[in-house]
Amino acid sequence: MAKFCTKCGKKLEDGKPCDCCKKEVKKEVVESKTNSFDFNECVNSYIEMVKGIFVKPIDTIKKFATSSNFVLGLIALAINCIVSGIFLYCIAKESINLISSFTGGYSSLLAMSSSIDVPFMKTFLYGILFMAVGFSVTALMIYVMAGVIFKDKIDMKKVFSLVGVCSVFTTVTTVVSIILNYISIKLMMVVLLISGIFYLTHLYQGVQETTEVDKNKLAYVFVPAISVATFVVVYVLPKILF
Repeated sequence: MAKFCTKCGKKLEDGKPCDCCKKEVKKEVVESKTNSFDFNECVNSYIEMVKGIFVKPIDTIKKFATSSNFVLGLIALAINCIVSGIFLYCIAKESINLISSFTGGYSSLLAMSSSIDVPFMKTFLYGILFMAVGFSVTALMIYVMAGVIFKDKIDMKKVFSLVGVCSVFTTVTTVVSIILNYISIKLMMVVLLISGIFYLTHLYQGVQETTEVDKNKLAYVFVPAISVATFVVVYVLPKILF
């Protein structure tokens, strides 16, 4: 009497298991590898992003701005936020020192400036919060404009990966700015300005490469995203915190 597989109903040959069992095992192995977190692979991928965003930004954005790189994108954003928090503290501390040096001839102003203390943890957390909110609102607005309004198939994971890849350039330049903060304020400001321009350029190119939105409508995705994010960070967030 012929035997049939209890799972798929396929006729079985004598003494041989059904192929569907092997397929399920292979599928479970693939899923386990996909869902597992490889620290070394993550580090190597981040280093590759850092190199690529300076050398081949478009190719790097295409490669890493995917839903499968969502965790890597979040890690890139987290690193940027941490570096920005350190930068905010350093520039606040150095500003107090500059005020003290400029008011050396005025004892009352010197005493006032020297009594000002910049709390590290509070300033550090403010820097992280401002950057995290800025990136999150930017990603959310790109998704709303491209995915909801213009009906593109982009998802939130892909958007956060995109913003994460683009943030890598500013992470590196912010580290440079921390060093320049103690060397030349003017040069630091130039680096920050150039960094901002590159970030916006990469983000615009990223939206163009990762979505199928009509090129004539790309500005209506990009401009609202940046405008709303800037408004929230510059106006709304300070109103809430201060």
